[in-house]
Amino acid sequence: MPTRSGRRFASIAVAMLICTGLGLASPSARADACPAPEGAPAVARIDSQARKEFLAHAFEREVEDIDAWSWTWGSVYSAGAITQGVALTQTVNPGNRTDLTVGVISTAFGASSLTLLPLQLTVPLRSARRHINDPDTCASLARAERTLVSVEKDQALANGILAHIGNVAVNAGIALILGLGYDRWKSAAISGGVGVAIGEANAFTQPHHLREVLERYRSGHLDVPPLPESSIAWSIVPVATPQMSGAAIVGSW
Repeated sequence: MPTRSGRRFASIAVAMLICTGLGLASPSARADACPAPEGAPAVARIDSQARKEFLAHAFEREVEDIDAWSWTWGSVYSAGAITQGVALTQTVNPGNRTDLTVGVISTAFGASSLTLLPLQLTVPLRSARRHINDPDTCASLARAERTLVSVEKDQALANGILAHIGNVAVNAGIALILGLGYDRWKSAAISGGVGVAIGEANAFTQPHHLREVLERYRSGHLDVPPLPESSIAWSIVPVATPQMSGAAIVGSW
């Protein structure tokens, strides 16, 4: 039968083992708890893997939406440039040639910008998504969090008032080229009006979900409600009128 001192020694040993076990288990329990970024203290209590999965899904959806938007509008502008280019080769009227030449240049510029400018958003999102499962959990998560903040700022700028002012300014400049430069005021009015309308439709349909993503992330609401899947779709439909026939690209958001 153990003596009193023996029982005391055993109790001390058990207590030391329990403390040691807790000390060893503690780092493991906190292994997935990465620091919260500035302005988002609520996510500190959320498992890092859940945070990464939320951001990965949000990035994938946004890249898909931006790609679909860019491809759709880029195709519209490209089709306009090609159509006007073909018409340019078929006419000898100096006035019509001027209108079509300016039209080809402006729509070709629009097509190229809708291909290149969205890369400012999609390239960093793709890069962060690609590295989000790197071995260093906290470093890859911090990178994704920084990407969310920086790309959301760029996206807000692209959807802000400056985008609408730029659209009006560019189309006004094209109209002035036709009007002041070639005395084609009727064509200038038509070109400017149509250009502004198309540009505004372009700006209003540009995806901009990252603001919602950032707000939800900062508040720690990562699972309710779930982020919706992409809602962008496009199709090609035939067009037939007494004056013309062809096809139109239709996008829905």
